[in-house]
Amino acid sequence: MSNDLDFDSLMNGHLDKSNDGNSGVSNSVSRNTNEQSAQTQISSKNIKPEGVNQYLYESEKGLSLCAQLIANGDSNTPVARLLAEIKHTIEHDFLQLAKQDDNTTGAYTYAQLLLLEKQLNEIAAFPHLEKYYTVAVGGSFSAGKSRFLNSVLGCPSLLPTDTTPTTSIPTYLSLGEQNAISALNFYRKKTAIDEEALKAICHAFNERFGVTFSHLLQLISVEREDFKYPNLVFLDTPGYSKADDIINTQNNTDENIAREHLRSADYLIWLVDQQNGTVPQQDIEFLKSLELTQPVLVVISKADKKPESQIQQIINTAKQDLQRAEINFLDVIGYSAQLNKEFSSSQTVITDLLQTVSKGKNGSIVLWRAAQIFKSYINFYESTRQIHSLTSGTIKELIFAETISDKNKQHLDDISNKTKAQLNALATQKQVALKIQQQLQEQITQLCELLNVKTTMQPSSVALSSTNTACSIGGDYTPQQSLVFEALVQGSIKQLSAIADITALQGRVIKLSAVGAHIKIDEKVPTDFDIIITKQKIKAQLGNALISDYFSEGQHVKVHLVNDKKASITVNIAST
Repeated sequence: MSNDLDFDSLMNGHLDKSNDGNSGVSNSVSRNTNEQSAQTQISSKNIKPEGVNQYLYESEKGLSLCAQLIANGDSNTPVARLLAEIKHTIEHDFLQLAKQDDNTTGAYTYAQLLLLEKQLNEIAAFPHLEKYYTVAVGGSFSAGKSRFLNSVLGCPSLLPTDTTPTTSIPTYLSLGEQNAISALNFYRKKTAIDEEALKAICHAFNERFGVTFSHLLQLISVEREDFKYPNLVFLDTPGYSKADDIINTQNNTDENIAREHLRSADYLIWLVDQQNGTVPQQDIEFLKSLELTQPVLVVISKADKKPESQIQQIINTAKQDLQRAEINFLDVIGYSAQLNKEFSSSQTVITDLLQTVSKGKNGSIVLWRAAQIFKSYINFYESTRQIHSLTSGTIKELIFAETISDKNKQHLDDISNKTKAQLNALATQKQVALKIQQQLQEQITQLCELLNVKTTMQPSSVALSSTNTACSIGGDYTPQQSLVFEALVQGSIKQLSAIADITALQGRVIKLSAVGAHIKIDEKVPTDFDIIITKQKIKAQLGNALISDYFSEGQHVKVHLVNDKKASITVNIAST
């Protein structure tokens, strides 16, 4: 088989329309002429040069690897069938409902459900990753993330390192029953690969064949029998900026992939190359876009390249810049992967952090997350019904007013009948939504039982902060960085009949008491009712966390009046 295969068309799914049908092949030949010439001479001896990657040296093996990585998964296993059912529930049943009903939260809810579906596919492929907290390592391209992880974990060759600005795939590192490397594609196919394949697809495949895997592979898992932190999962992410695409970040796939995975991690270590002299403004903007709640540990990498006194100056400057930018950071330290040495006063900041967080989760929160996604969707029906009920009550009062003419009474009767029809439609749509929610919850429960994944409906504070996953809607990122609490409404809400939308009222915490958090509506309409998030509701959601960690007097919240007895309060946890 010749080396001039059109890999670009095969893997990236397109041809250059400006050229004829053979342009892909001719371009591929042009790109690889020098390499082919050298390799042809070697091939005549039928000997692979020492140190040359087999998947890059032999096109047949490279193509075979590609074929394995892009194949569809087995659809006949119990897990695959359950995942297919979940896909149908989300992408057919819910989507059909969202298209047909009047619920304005449908698009956002659907985007969140798609992210949940993606997470379930990852859990199905690697259920062991769901048992432990994830420590992500992020930074710009060439910050030294892979070398840093290799050093901290005591495995010099655990991850491939390269200085070529190519797209790589998020890679999870964890304890395993045996040494293994697996790749999961977007078709739910999990493929076992070797170390040479890992090195090829992470870096050199792009240079050799012009092929990238970021649009095909969802993640890579590297498992080791002997792992330094058995109760942690580590994540190596692509550099958020490529050397050739720093300015045009809108089309930067690496940045989007890095942002998505870093937001879902439980803890973050951020690397900055010492040659920058401080944390670059681009890094600061990226960190802000993550809207993290857990403090980030900032590491000045390649610290052996400068004298310790200069590294300390960089650390001091970085701390000042982070404080000015209002970035919540744990500490700023130096580190040399070359020397396996930390530059800090204690020299144990990294190990102290990892040992502190090295504990298993109390369970997966996928069921809780599904319930949260549907909560706001269902609440929309309730609040809309309440608006129509208030309108209907006002109309009835007008109908019986003696000053209203018969013609106007007939008109009001028509409006009243239309309102009743809308109320009936809302009730029907709500029942369909509840049925879909119950069906999805049952499917997720079955999947977790099949995978032996423990679930919990009371996420820890760490798990809550890692739910700040961005959902992409039309290319824009909408962070889900909030908690939603059920609250009691005491008193009459009739004054709000003049307000068209009671689903997103501005409010604030007026006091914290033994009963709970007291909320007041900040609207021009006078109100004489109380809204209280009871301590029982807060404890049910936050467990033993302190109320003062999430609520403070004067804090702004969003109030969604569900009905005359219940409200839904959204608290931005990024600002607490």
